[in-house]
Parts: sequence; structure tokens; C-alpha cells
Amino acid sequence: MVISQKWQSLRQFQNNFFAHNDAAGRAVRNETNDTPQDTRQEQQCKHISFEAAPTGCLAVSSLYYTVPHSPAKHRFGEPASQDTHDLPTDDFDFSLLNNFICLEGRSDFAQAMCFCGEAGPMYQCQDCHGAELVCLSCTLHIHERQPLHRIECWNGTSFQTTTLKALGVRFQLGHPIGVQCVNPIPTFNNDFVILNYNGVHEVGLDFCGCESAQPHITQLLCVRLFPATTLDPKSAATFRMLEYFQMLSFESKVLAWEFYHTVARLTDNTGTHVLKDHYASLLQMIHEWRFVMQMKRCSQGHHPGGIQATEASACAVLCPAVPIQAGIYLFLYAIFLAIDANFRLVWHNVSSDAIDPGLNHGYAFFVEETTYKDSPASHYRVGNPQEKSTCSSHSAVNPADTRALCGLAATGAGTVDFGDLQKGERYINMDYLFFSSMRSSQNICVLNISYNIACQWNKNLWSCMSTFPHQYHIDHNHKVVMFLVPKFHLPAHIASCQTKFSFNFIKGVGRTDGEPPEHGWADINPITTNTLDDHFNDWNWKKVCSMGTTLLRKYKAAIPEVEECASDLKEFEVALDPDQLATWQKEIEMWESDRSLTNPFEVKVRTTVTQAAVCLALLKAKAEEIEHGRHISLDDDISPSVLISSGMELENQQRRVEFKACTIGQHATNVQKLKILQHINALHCRISTWSQVQLLYMPYISCLCSPDDIASEDKVHKIQLFLPSSLPLSFPCDNCLLRYEWDLHKAQANDALDDLHTVINMTYHLYKYKNAFVRGQRVNTHAQGIIHSAESHINTISAKYTAAQDTLIMLASKLGKNDDWQWILKPLDRAKDTVPLNHDEGKTVGNRIFSLHVEWCKAWARAHWWEEEVQLLHEEMRCSRRQFSSPVFTEGVVAYAHCQAMLHQRMSAWFRSLWDEPPKWREHFGASLHEHTSTTVQT
Repeated sequence: MVISQKWQSLRQFQNNFFAHNDAAGRAVRNETNDTPQDTRQEQQCKHISFEAAPTGCLAVSSLYYTVPHSPAKHRFGEPASQDTHDLPTDDFDFSLLNNFICLEGRSDFAQAMCFCGEAGPMYQCQDCHGAELVCLSCTLHIHERQPLHRIECWNGTSFQTTTLKALGVRFQLGHPIGVQCVNPIPTFNNDFVILNYNGVHEVGLDFCGCESAQPHITQLLCVRLFPATTLDPKSAATFRMLEYFQMLSFESKVLAWEFYHTVARLTDNTGTHVLKDHYASLLQMIHEWRFVMQMKRCSQGHHPGGIQATEASACAVLCPAVPIQAGIYLFLYAIFLAIDANFRLVWHNVSSDAIDPGLNHGYAFFVEETTYKDSPASHYRVGNPQEKSTCSSHSAVNPADTRALCGLAATGAGTVDFGDLQKGERYINMDYLFFSSMRSSQNICVLNISYNIACQWNKNLWSCMSTFPHQYHIDHNHKVVMFLVPKFHLPAHIASCQTKFSFNFIKGVGRTDGEPPEHGWADINPITTNTLDDHFNDWNWKKVCSMGTTLLRKYKAAIPEVEECASDLKEFEVALDPDQLATWQKEIEMWESDRSLTNPFEVKVRTTVTQAAVCLALLKAKAEEIEHGRHISLDDDISPSVLISSGMELENQQRRVEFKACTIGQHATNVQKLKILQHINALHCRISTWSQVQLLYMPYISCLCSPDDIASEDKVHKIQLFLPSSLPLSFPCDNCLLRYEWDLHKAQANDALDDLHTVINMTYHLYKYKNAFVRGQRVNTHAQGIIHSAESHINTISAKYTAAQDTLIMLASKLGKNDDWQWILKPLDRAKDTVPLNHDEGKTVGNRIFSLHVEWCKAWARAHWWEEEVQLLHEEMRCSRRQFSSPVFTEGVVAYAHCQAMLHQRMSAWFRSLWDEPPKWREHFGASLHEHTSTTVQT
């Protein structure tokens, strides 16, 4: 009765507290009145606050607010009353706290009897279901085989933690429950400790000492306890704890240190009961547990030779979709090999193999350490430094010999077979890892190798192979070996590498991106080095388990892409000349069969001379003349070539100012006018300065204009610069200046074409994105503004090209040039030649002056990408079904093998339920793919 009244008082206090807090909050938000109101239903309260008065002193402010007598609470989904407000506490049931407080006592079992009939039960188990109190005898009987439950005893005022060992419980190993050993052997000093996920437990434990007794380690393992040592164990960990930590480390990357101290705090969170430190023992048990479970799952327990007969990489979880059709030269049965290095996986030099030897000797992902380290060391004793990169300055190549080694045993990890990188990403390390991984793939005929520095690594790969033992050699002359650069890393390479090593231009790779190692680095980076094999296996296993939905999702996504790309290619080819199209098709087919021929995709690589290249060549020529004392210049700072290039730049700025003046309109703001005027004034000054230097090299210009004419011209874009090309034929001009202007304008025209090509492609994708995804007036207006800016840019570049082409025509007559240059730099038709291909559903298809050949090659490749992707996915699904549906039960296979076989059968059935039902999106390609696969397999 007293307790009930206390609960009611506590409940009333909580309600009043939150009601006043709510009302005071409304007072601060000015939802109040300055004077008390007359009412009988509500309570008037005063809210006092301190505010800064105008004099600078603090002044007291009083506000009155009302508090309902009984603030009602409403549940989610029910209408709120007028007296309630949107506070998080309104939906909270305060009785939950009362229930928690009630559990600290005996609750409703204070007067209860034990279920055996004995009165005054005092013991309660924190781990058993329910909160009933039981007597001592029932506690001992219930926990006869539950040594790790936490027991509490009621001392009259509260519960006090005790242990089953303190209650006199002894746990006998080696015998069934209830059978007492005639010769029990207690543990040394009777202080055996068991680590569990719910705490550290001191237990009374007896080993069996009968004549037929098994070793102590076996007795512990039979009750699912993993001993910390093989000699006279004094501690052990439960299988469930080790499994729990292993799974927790897979998902959260928790450290063993954090996990152990979590368990220790669950045992005692006050520090008053000092536990013996078992962290080192736990580390050893976890290490051994991972290794034993790895051997168990790879079936080494069923191997006649046991663990000693484990072969290299036998413990790795492999992809069931890997093709096993050896000896077939077909892309469906090609092996994709991804190579990469991770410099975050550093290994600190804190121990040695002699002090802390590893258990894995090349059994999973890492190569055998001794042979691996000896091979690079013997190679470098001969003296063969790391070759520098001839492509971009790859940080993985050039600094390989200069990486800091202070305190590190390894600066990173390389993946094919995994191995430590003792000193950066050296070729010799990656060579060994590659040849080691290929020892089990000698029968593979088609090999696609992806590496972010493949352009450099493949140069001397086969010559370096001769330095390795014969068992590492590959008969590469009878294989189709393709070196590629992953798609994400490819833009960092030079232009020639971007076409030669691109996944997009190689037949038989589908939509493969070559970046699988990068997908897993973020998951692996927080891991300590000695557990990497276990984590890699878990990562692979999760991918295998999700393969059913992953392949199905990719297959569904690939089907519409096949149709769309094929339709785009067909529409593209309609606009092309049939004879030219037939020639292009023959060229690309010949290149696919013989890679030594000219790559049709390399046309995109810049083959014309750019304006920057011409300026650089002129400056080099000037430097050479200065070096040999042949340079004659009328101005110390401005040479003839610099004069012409500066004049051309001034012409570009004139066109830019004219274009900006036209775009701002008649009602320009002051800010717009200010910017335009600043540009005009600055350009005036630059033209005036340039004209003074021009008179030194072209003195006859003074007959055509004067500095006063330049100053009096109010429209800066109309000032004539009188470059050599614009002079009348009767005016004398140095041929050197004419040649300079010819080279620079020709390069300028080439630059304009490249810029035009880029902007038109961008405009095409903008139209395509807008039509596919943009909906609504606001976003449509924004998208249309972006497209308008791109169209304006096209107009500017077109004007620049047209001016350069007109200038070349005038210079050609003065220099006596032939008409060959006009085959490339043709007149530009703005209405026809600068329209994006196939935008607006093909209604505005134009003939662009730049290379349609490359664009057709890309469209052809895109159509084949997705067709190959569908075929690869279809084959992977077939291989996966075959791999999971092989219930091979040989004599001697025990329950674990049956369990694994049933697991694979369930996965096979699940994948079949996803894939075997022929949905509509598969009917179109099912027959053709089946015929194609049958034909190729027969071939």
C-alpha cells in the first residue's frame, strides 16, 4: 500500500514537472499574458527572467502562464486535445521508468514461493527467462549445466551479486549430466576462468581422471570451451563468445581490446573487484579460433593429410560464377584478374616471425612469406632499380623506392594473391604476386588483367618472368592476354593510354570496370594485419550470398540498355554514308582480330598542332637563336612571335567584349555595366600599348592609323589591329611575321574545333538528361538556362573558328600555300555543323566537321558492351547454379559436410527461384543467348 502511494506521488510529480516546463517554455515564446487571468479551471503561475535594461543594468521581467490541472497524453495517430502541445514527452509512457525501478526489487514475487514449494526464495538469475525467485536447491539444479549464468541473492534490502562457484556448484567434465566421476581432478589452484560474451566467470571445474578419460583440452572442447593453452589450461572462452566477436569484428571492425574491456565491465563496472587480465589469452584464442574455423570450412578436416596437406590458396572463398571451361578461346570463359595496392595497410615492425609466428602459410589470400620475401631480395641484390613511369607521374611507381620505412615492416599490401609491400609498389613485388596467382590457372586461355599502372607494368613483365623459377612461368604466347586500366583510374593517364588500355574499347569485357579491389578497401582498412585472411573470406562470402539478387539486378538493368544502344547505333548509321560505314566496320573488325593494327579509337587523340604547342616551339627557337647569338629583336621584352600571338589574343578579347555587351541587353544593372566598362577600359590600354610596339616591327602601319585613332574609338571591339593578314597586298610586311601568324592561326583553328567538339558533346548530354529526368517548371527553367549557356559558348567558339579560317585564306594567298589545309579546316556552317547528334529524338541530326569515325566506333562499342554484359551475366548465373547444386556425398563425409551440402542446395534453390521464372524482359534474349552459348561451347 505504501509502495503504491509512492508510485502515485512520483507519477503526479512527473506530470506537474513536465506541465510547468511546457508552460514556461510558452512563456519564453511570448505565448503568455502580462497579468494573471481569472479562471477556475487553470492554475496561474509566474515566470521570472532577467533581461538587460536600456540603462545597461539587469531588470526583472515577470510573465504569467497557465498550467492545466491534468495534462492529457495522446497516443500516436489519435487527435490531440486543446490542452496538449507537440512535446516529445507527450507520447512517452512514464510507467516504463517505474517498471525498471520495480525490477531492482523483488517486484511481484516478494511474497511468492519457489515452484518446488519452499518458502522464502532468495535467488534470481539475470540470464534465465523471467524474474522469479527460487530457492538455493532449485538454483543449483537449474544451473547444473549453466555455469555462466549470473546469480543474484536477496539480502533483505537489495540484490547482491554472487557466483555459482560461491554457492558450491562444481562442473564435471568428461561425463554425462548427473554422473559423478570416481576420480575428479580439479583445476590448478581451483581458479578456472571462462570468458563469455556476458562477462568473465570464475567457475568450479573438475576434469575427468578415469582411465578412459580424454585429454583435458578435448574435454573442454566437448563442452564448447576453447582453451587458452594446450598445457594445463587455466582459462577458456566459449565458442559462442568467439563466434560473436568474429561476427562483430566483420561488421563493426571492433578491436579485441575494446571487446575484452566491454566484457570485463559487464562483469564489474565499478573497479572495486579487480579481475585478472586475460586480454593476452583472449588474443591467442581468437587467433587460433579463426585459423581452426578457416580449416574447418575449407574441408581440411576431411582431408586424409589434415592441415599439413593444405595447398596454397585452398582456404580462400572463391566465386562460384568463375568459369571452368578450360581451353576455350571465348570471352565468356575469360578470367578477369584485378591488381591493386593499398598503402593504408601498413605493418609496424613490432615483432618478428621467430617471436610471433603466423599460422597461415599461403593457405588463403596471402602468399607464403619466406619464399615471397626471398625472391624480391635476391632480385634486388643483382641491382635492378625501379623503372620510372613514361606515362603520367604515377605516385604508385615513381616514389616506390623512396617511401618512408621508419618503424614499418611493410608499407602496404598488394592484391592478386596478397603480399606485403616492403618498400612501395615495386614491380618485382607485383610480378611475384601475379605469377604466383596464375600457377593454378594454367589452362585458362583468355586473361583480362586490370591494373591502374598496367601501361607501365606490362612492358617488361614477360622478360622479368625469366628471373622466377620455372613453376611460375606462363605460356603467354598461347593465351589471349589483355592489359587494361580500371575505368576510375584511366583519366589520370595520358591520351594514348586512355584508348589503348580502356575497358570501353575492348571486345569481350562487357560493362566490367576493373575496380573490384577498390570496393573492398574501405571495409578492410580498419583491420589489423593478422586477421586479413579471415576478413577477406567473410567479404567474399557476403558477395556469394548476395549473388542471386546482384546478378538478377544487373541482368534486369542490362536488357533495356541493349535495346537502347542498339537503337541508337541504328539511328546513327542511317545518317552515315553506307560505303564509309562498311569501311569503318571492316577496320574495327580487323583491329579486334589483330591488335597490332592502327587503333580506330585513337583518332580522338590530338594529332593537330595546338596554339600552345606553336607558342612553345617559337619560344624554343628564340632560345636557340639567343644561345647562338643570332637573335635580333627590336624590343627586349616582345619578340616578333610574341607580338603576333599577343595581337591574336587581343582580337579574341575584342570578340569576347562584343559578345558580353550584346548579352546584357538594354536594361542592364549597374553591376553589369561596371564590369563591362572595366573590361573595355583595360582592353583599350592593352591595345594602345601593343600598337606602340607594333610600330617597331611594322612601321608602315602608321600610314593606316595613329594612336589618336585608337583613343578616339569608343567601341573597343571595332579597333583595327592591322595584323599582317589584314594588310593590303601593296603594303610591305616581313614574311617571318606572316609565317608566325599562319602557324598560330592554324593552331587556333584546331583548338577551336576541339573546344567545339567538347561543348557540342556536353550539349547533347544536357539535352538527353533534361528529356529523361527533368520534370517541373522550376527545374526545367534551370536546365534550359544551362543549355542556353552551352549554346552561347558554341556561338563564341564558332565565331573564333570562322575568324581564324578567314584569316588563313588571306594568308594562304600571301604565302603561296596550296589548298591541302582546307581539307581539314573547312568552312563552318553554324546551322548544320554545330548541332548535337541525335538530341531531341533525332529530329536535329547534323553533319559535324570533326571525326564522326570515332563517334561511330564509340556507339558501336556501346552497343556491344551491353550485349556482352548480358551474355556474361547469363553465363555467370549458369555457372553459379551448377556450382551450388553438386550434392557429392562420399564415404567418410560427416555431419559438417552434409550441413554444407544442404546449405549450398538451399542457395541453389533460392537462386533458381529468382532466375528460372522467365519474366517478360528475358523472353527477347533467352533463345538467342542459348543458341549462342551452345554454338560457342561446341566450337
